[in-house]
Amino acid sequence: MIIHQREIGYSKDYSIFFEALVKAKAYLEHKHPEVSVELVYNLSGERGWATIQTRYPSLADYERIDAEMDNDEEYLKLIMSIIGDGGLPVDQFYRVIQ
Repeated sequence: MIIHQREIGYSKDYSIFFEALVKAKAYLEHKHPEVSVELVYNLSGERGWATIQTRYPSLADYERIDAEMDNDEEYLKLIMSIIGDGGLPVDQFYRVIQ
């Protein structure tokens, strides 16, 4: 299993930002049921960043789904509406120990 973790900065209007994240999560999970998404933000420490943790069955699944979503106009509209809010996203990848 692969976890893709993306940290995205948000501005003062976090309710609109969080709403867009929830819509993007629902859209991705509906379109690709093999994927699960968790949305979190830090309660202690640096504020202004939300973290999206997406679980994929394999690295090949991540690459396939990522390529598909890069061409999905509806998904891009949701994501691009929030990407520019608080700085460039920070991506990390993890392999789950089993």
